[in-house]
Amino acid sequence: MAGLGGFELEALSTMLQESSEKQDEAEEQQRVAAMGPGDIGPKKPAAPVKPEKKVDPNAIWDEDEVDEAHILNKVDKADKRARPKYDMRYRQKINTDDALGAPWSVQDNSSMSCREIVIKVDMPGTKFSTVKLDVTRKEFLVQAPKYLLPLSLSEDVDPDKGSAKWDSDKEQLEVVLPIVRGDMFAHYSMLDDPK
Repeated sequence: MAGLGGFELEALSTMLQESSEKQDEAEEQQRVAAMGPGDIGPKKPAAPVKPEKKVDPNAIWDEDEVDEAHILNKVDKADKRARPKYDMRYRQKINTDDALGAPWSVQDNSSMSCREIVIKVDMPGTKFSTVKLDVTRKEFLVQAPKYLLPLSLSEDVDPDKGSAKWDSDKEQLEVVLPIVRGDMFAHYSMLDDPK
């Protein structure tokens, strides 16, 4: 058996090099194929692990379940101020087609088609300067020297986009609160909603 010459050694070296490159290329293809959308971009540090709270086995509820930030929790139960007469209604935003009953209209008579809650509060003998109004996503609180009206709202509202006006002739506060529908809300009346 004769020894390998320079030409044969070079050919063997080329074959081994090509095999190594193909193997590297195959490994890279497998790594890329296993990637998902979360692998794009720089790596994000893992969220810190929250330490577990000690749970009292005799407790009726957890502290996280009772939110002290609710404005209605701050109302003194012994407060003797009168509850004023009020009217709460849902209001739709309709156009001419909806009002005339056009067949392509997507509005219906249900509260699911409503866009706002309108609350009118009658407070006889009250001046505007003495009225205090607090609104959160789920709560409504009006206070005056003679009156106190705490209400839980049936829909989430956007308190920052709401409006309030005082009618001094009627001594009435009117508050308009836009209803906030979640991303999972689906009703055909929202099909043409421009948001």
